[in-house]
Amino acid sequence: MAKSHITRTLGPIHFEDLDPHRFEDLVRQLIYDLKQWQSIESTGRGGADDGFDIRAYEVLLPSIAPVDEEAEEGTSHPMDGNLWMIQCKREKALGPKRIETIIGDGVKADSPPYGYILVAPAHFSKAAHDKFREELRSRGVMEFYLWGAGELEDMLYQPKNDHVLFAFFGISLASRRRSRTTEIRAGVTVKNKLRRVLGDNPRHQPVLLRDQQDTHYPYEDEYKDFDKRPRWKEYTAVGFHPIGLIVSVARHYAYIDKPKAEWDFTKAVNNIMPVQSHHGRRLDAKEEELRNAVKGFWEQLPRMKRATFVYNGFVRFDSIAFVDDKGDTEYNCPHLFIDFNYERGPFSGSFQYLELNEHHHESLDGLKRVEIFPESFPKPSFGTIYSDKFISIDNRTRKTLQHNSTGITVYDANNKHSYLKPTDVIAVDMTEDSEGKKTLLKITSVTVATGKELLDSCKDNPLLKQDIENQLSRQIKASDRVHVIEGLVIYDWQIEQNRPVL
Repeated sequence: MAKSHITRTLGPIHFEDLDPHRFEDLVRQLIYDLKQWQSIESTGRGGADDGFDIRAYEVLLPSIAPVDEEAEEGTSHPMDGNLWMIQCKREKALGPKRIETIIGDGVKADSPPYGYILVAPAHFSKAAHDKFREELRSRGVMEFYLWGAGELEDMLYQPKNDHVLFAFFGISLASRRRSRTTEIRAGVTVKNKLRRVLGDNPRHQPVLLRDQQDTHYPYEDEYKDFDKRPRWKEYTAVGFHPIGLIVSVARHYAYIDKPKAEWDFTKAVNNIMPVQSHHGRRLDAKEEELRNAVKGFWEQLPRMKRATFVYNGFVRFDSIAFVDDKGDTEYNCPHLFIDFNYERGPFSGSFQYLELNEHHHESLDGLKRVEIFPESFPKPSFGTIYSDKFISIDNRTRKTLQHNSTGITVYDANNKHSYLKPTDVIAVDMTEDSEGKKTLLKITSVTVATGKELLDSCKDNPLLKQDIENQLSRQIKASDRVHVIEGLVIYDWQIEQNRPVL
């Protein structure tokens, strides 16, 4: 699945934008929940602070004295709590020597505070932390903390401090969370509306994706680059994703060789199903000629190596600003308004894979792209049209030929049909219709496989092994050398009109 291309984050907080006194105010707000305080004093604002920018006293917790001890003796004053010194330095860098100087000037070994906090919007090294711990322990300080820019940001981003973050820096994560709730609600509303309009299975339903910044709809001529960067375009829905809508963007002829883990595709032709609207147009003569040429080349690949490269666009529900479920006279289908990206258009991502058939998809992961399709494709033509030779098939394959529009595969171990080449035309024996005309087969691929290769291809497909052995009238031998001939049914009028590819 497609992933979002934008990461939203907050940049570093600019503590340097605060003046020294305002920085002290910030720190004072952050220490309120650190301890149970009796008082917090802003001593740095008045000058002559004896090294204290902020002085705080913890609440003195009552102790239980022995019953026989006289209450009057040793009674502590209720204001005699642990003294804390908080120093604030609005400096971007503090090394070990600077920390040693700050502590030396502010903390006296003969009368140290109980606790000490040094705060600065800097990033401290391990050596600075070690020096901080060493100096304070040597002076008898019992508790101490060194708060740098990282620690300050961690505290400010806590939900309980969101009001502090907003008051000092104008940032509110709570409002962003409320904004995110609004985004989720809008996305869910869009999802539910699309499910009502398109149904639970929106496959093949048309939708028009429109750039919400566009002001010239429906006049394409207003944009010189409209063909390369359409501001609106009709797509066919493929299905719903848990967080978005998937639409079909392109389907290209492709090649895959699973044993070799190789693949390729050509952008020359987009086989996307036409949207059922009056804007759908028929291919002109040149486009029809190119499509037939590419298809003719692709048809000559062995059937097991043919694939379709599928490119589906992903539109997130939360990227859809508005849904006009009625459409208009130009596009009678739901209109989805999206803020188009210059490169990606309306899509947040894409899904890309190889489709081998309606029920079997292959991931591109682990596949190496090789060059199989040419830049230009030759015009399709018929090879030899045999009127005096027939190809013989068993009854089971003959029945398959009557009901399988994708053609048949003939396995020839006796070289009876080794003369056949791709684009040759030959009638199938014992397939006469009411007018006595035999079914015509256009050969699309002729390869030679060993019995071992055929046995390997049948490991996961016992029915294929049974089919090959029915045609050979015996079991496959590893030493066999078998011509594998693939063909499609064509009609007399195709030969008359020289139309080898439809």
